[in-house]
Amino acid sequence: MEIQLSKKLKLMRQKNDSTQDDLALFLGISAQAVSKWERNEGYPDITLLPKIAGYFHISVDELLGVDEIAKQNR
Repeated sequence: MEIQLSKKLKLMRQKNDSTQDDLALFLGISAQAVSKWERNEGYPDITLLPKIAGYFHISVDELLGVDEIAKQNR
């Protein structure tokens, strides 16, 4: 089971025509932190997950790729 948060973040951000700076400003963090997440060099604090999901108008489960993980396990 592998969480693909880095790919999902980048995909959702590009799909919504937002920059790393836009997301960082919304979350109150640095753009470097968002860049680090997208490069899969770290993960956001768990308390930020609902806010990130809300920014993209998706669920935390969708953000984390829970459905894809379940499909892989079948």
